[in-house]
Amino acid sequence: MSDDRETEPDNVDVTIFVCTNCRDDADSDLRPGLQMIEALKEAGGGKPLALKPVTCLANCEKSPSAAFNHRSGWSYVFGHLSLDNIGDIVTGAMMLAEDERGFLPLRGRPACLRGKGMTARIPPFHQHEDIPS
Repeated sequence: MSDDRETEPDNVDVTIFVCTNCRDDADSDLRPGLQMIEALKEAGGGKPLALKPVTCLANCEKSPSAAFNHRSGWSYVFGHLSLDNIGDIVTGAMMLAEDERGFLPLRGRPACLRGKGMTARIPPFHQHEDIPS
């Protein structure tokens, strides 16, 4: 997993962004996103994913939060994550990377990345759909 903030290798289609601003409810000095980044670096080692910290994902009510961004596909924002979800986060990011449409399939998606864990699904900027009449 690449954490190079300047460039991403050509084989990387998905970037995982992790919020670093939110603080732990029980310990205001603890920022769970920072721990998640370190755990994701280890769990995603060797996988064609990029990892980047972000100051805020505006998902504070569901912190800690992470987002997936596909280079030419959809983006997703997730919340209520924890260190227990690290493997599932990597699995979900790889599912998005491997989908030819750049879409994260619901079937097979880890539980923490669906339902109340998913905050938003954002279409690619090049997506054009007709407005219903």
